[in-house]
Amino acid sequence: MAQVLSQDEVDALLNAVNDGGTDSFSGGGDTGGGSSDDSDENIQTYDLTNQDRVIRGRMPILEIIYERFIRSFRVSLSNSLRKISTISIISTDLLKFGEFVNTLPIPSCMCIMRYNELRGPALLVFESKLAYAIIDSYFGGTDRPFTKIEGKEFTMIELSFMRKIMDMAINDLEEAWAPVHRIDAQYLRTEINPQFVGVVPPSDVIIATTLEVEFESASGTIMIVVPYSTIEPIKQKLSSSFQTDNEMADSIWTQAMNEHIKNTKATMVVRLGETEMTLGDLLTLEPGDIIPLNQDASGEVTVAIEGVDKMKCLMGTYKGSRAVQITHVDTPVTYDEGTEE
Repeated sequence: MAQVLSQDEVDALLNAVNDGGTDSFSGGGDTGGGSSDDSDENIQTYDLTNQDRVIRGRMPILEIIYERFIRSFRVSLSNSLRKISTISIISTDLLKFGEFVNTLPIPSCMCIMRYNELRGPALLVFESKLAYAIIDSYFGGTDRPFTKIEGKEFTMIELSFMRKIMDMAINDLEEAWAPVHRIDAQYLRTEINPQFVGVVPPSDVIIATTLEVEFESASGTIMIVVPYSTIEPIKQKLSSSFQTDNEMADSIWTQAMNEHIKNTKATMVVRLGETEMTLGDLLTLEPGDIIPLNQDASGEVTVAIEGVDKMKCLMGTYKGSRAVQITHVDTPVTYDEGTEE
């Protein structure tokens, strides 16, 4: 530990050593008996699973991501409502998820989403008065703030419209994350009661960033809530003092890799047809016997590259040599079809 002992503590340790202080540590002597009860009151348990001990320092790249999100979402929101809006970051807080849920009023318009690439959940929380102001403004109102929101329930039409706003925010959030790390954000559901938002245990630490949205006559907040467990795999990226744009690939490296791939040799096999026969028939075959195949001579045949079916072709001749003419190229979309082989 990096704690510096005071002079009194150093003298106490030296005296304990000179007096044979093993009894004081074991509790069998009078030297440590009187001070053990007093020191126990100042002892604090150290929980290795507590994430508060793990998260240290700022995450400047995360702040850059949210600044980028603000710029794009402000334009998207203003274009959708046809009104100028202003968005700014108020604060970024680190707290337990249970404490955060207890601070949310009922109702709250909460978008539960999942970062598929990070394998973790996230939340977008729209303050109720902001949600009502957005809805009122979209339908031609004056975005007047509601005075009595407590206990008021969102209607299905209001929730349906807020879903559009959430999808718009998710798209802008994906674009903001893209230069740092692809998140593949997916909308899951909308909740009104905070007690039903159990995306992580109450003891887990979350990073809650509060954004203030201002219109001409109303304002409110949007909170982006990300559990620490979600972004922990990329915490080094977010904690670095500079940003590396993953999308800006090295052109020289890419060109060299393309040349190597183009010069790679692959085995191509044209499958003229197949058939099934018994072992007895196979043993009785003689020169001149004809084996019927399941392929029409004038129909399309399959071309396999490294054992993977990739093309459809027609058989023929070209300049006196047997040849095939490509009619269709398969584009497999899953690993099972051999995209990675």
